Amino acid sequence: MWTRVDTGLRDHRKIRKLSKILELEEAHALGLVVNFWLYSLNNWGHGQVEQDPDEVAHACCWKGDATDLTQAFFDVGFLDVDMHGNWLIHDWDMYGGKYIKQIERNRDRAANWRNEKKVRAADAKEITKNLDINFSDLVDKKSL
Repeated sequence: MWTRVDTGLRDHRKIRKLSKILELEEAHALGLVVNFWLYSLNNWGHGQVEQDPDEVAHACCWKGDATDLTQAFFDVGFLDVDMHGNWLIHDWDMYGGKYIKQIERNRDRAANWRNEKKVRAADAKEITKNLDINFSDLVDKKSL
């Protein structure tokens, strides 16, 4: 599985703010966010994050304080809370969610194609079974 990372992310204000809050280089902050998104695609495909700072830290490959990291993600806007108190990845439907939906559409399309192929094969077998003609009688054996 892969994901697209917009070139604007490198210089995005959220990356700069995250690096300041966590007191680390911007490249490190960028790596945290990309790791978070990659983990999210495999584990939280529909954008709802497990409400566990340790799990968020694991997703980012973060060895520091998990609560500090999670709070920083909320403070800069990489994580949101919905009206039910669920943790959500900000704008997931516009980015990772689109990718997940495309994967699901591709999976469904492939399954439909496989099913159609099976039906066509069964139909062809049924047609040839129902034919009352011996094809070898139709061929002029002298021409062979």
